[in-house]
Amino acid sequence: FVIVLLYCDSVPFRCALQELQDFGVLTEHVVYSDCPIPTSCVIINTQNGSRTIVHGGRNMAELTAADFSNLDLNQYKWIHFEGRNTAEVCKMMEIVEEFNRNVVTPDDAITLSTECEKPKYNMGYLIPKVDVLFMSKEYAESCGFSSAEETVKSLLQRVKKGSTVLCTWGDQGADGITPEGTHYHCKAFPPEKVVDTLGAGDTFNAAVIWGLCRSSGLEKALRLGCRIAGQKCGQFGYKNLHS
Repeated sequence: FVIVLLYCDSVPFRCALQELQDFGVLTEHVVYSDCPIPTSCVIINTQNGSRTIVHGGRNMAELTAADFSNLDLNQYKWIHFEGRNTAEVCKMMEIVEEFNRNVVTPDDAITLSTECEKPKYNMGYLIPKVDVLFMSKEYAESCGFSSAEETVKSLLQRVKKGSTVLCTWGDQGADGITPEGTHYHCKAFPPEKVVDTLGAGDTFNAAVIWGLCRSSGLEKALRLGCRIAGQKCGQFGYKNLHS
């Protein structure tokens, strides 16, 4: 499910919605807001695949806890939150926590995850709430960490009991640590030529979540995330990543 997609009804919006549906993303719970669809111009360096993003249309509203409270949480098994609008995200997580306290069996509980990506967002008070924490190299370095291994081992002491922590570290791959403290490292899988790095982190997160949802175990899920992220860097867009 996509829980929020705050665009007005326009040709660009309908194109975006159609693309989501083409990828098999369910959109029944989309929240609509009457504002122009944001537009981003992505300038890609053909030498190394790095990008510069010129973004317009910052008037798009963020999802609120009031919007979120309308959901039937019985339809969800895993909810991943973007690491922004943190005050409202905290309220939404509390709604899920209350739901989880009242489930019949632990198997009915919803897994919560989030990503600490941009240091400008205050994510610290969300960290103890999640079951799976993703952290970027940029955010980890802003916290004083110098490697992915150091990051996950240190953060394991800050997350709640039973949580898993992962950290990506660019061309050095990614690390993860289980609730029991078992540490895994996976190398990066760079493509023959870096074409487009936009969304590599998101594809890593999605692949790891996919793997963990299917009880693949952290080591296999971590490897899957690194492989898919590497594949993404070697192509434009997201089609055929599953192959």
